[in-house]
Amino acid sequence: MKNLKVGFWMVLIGLLILPAASLAETVYVSEDFEITMRTGPGSDRKIISLVQSGKALEILEKGEEWSMVRDHSGKEGWVLNRYLTANQPCAMVLGRVRQDYDVLAAKYKGLKENFDALDAQKKATDADLSQNQKDRDQLSAAYETLKKESSEFLKLKQRHQQVVADLEAEKTLSAKLDEENMQMKRSRIIQWVLTGGGIMLVGFFIGLFSSSRRKARSSLY
Repeated sequence: MKNLKVGFWMVLIGLLILPAASLAETVYVSEDFEITMRTGPGSDRKIISLVQSGKALEILEKGEEWSMVRDHSGKEGWVLNRYLTANQPCAMVLGRVRQDYDVLAAKYKGLKENFDALDAQKKATDADLSQNQKDRDQLSAAYETLKKESSEFLKLKQRHQQVVADLEAEKTLSAKLDEENMQMKRSRIIQWVLTGGGIMLVGFFIGLFSSSRRKARSSLY
């Protein structure tokens, strides 16, 4: 808004100081005047009309004190030169500048509204981006945790499989040892039976031999 005000005054000053070369054939009634247009170059001539300040007049004949002019309606007459100026009156310039200012202000308002909308959209996008970043960080952390837990799970699974394999091997070894133990027990029983039978058989023969000797001795007496 401040820049628009500065631009307004710069345009106003520029319009006031620049020569109006393109308006060489057009003059304006000076500020705050209402002049008379007469039928001839003299104050005693009949008044045709009153021309208000700021009205544009086309010069038809330039004189030293009076000039013949034509207004926008086509009416022709004479007016005093001292009430004419080649520059547009400040009121007209100010009015035009105000119109330009209003147009610029409306454009500025529209641009500001667009800027505010874009700024709000940017803030919303930044908020979404920040939330997405947080979500991504959380997912990354969850992924790392899952990966670590998966690694630990795989290690535990491998350990379990190893323990199961070792247990099966120990069961097989235990069954084999049990079988060997049973075979040893059977061998010992058979050995004990054979040994006991042999002893009994030897005892039997010894007893039989002793009985035969006792009978032989008895027959001698």
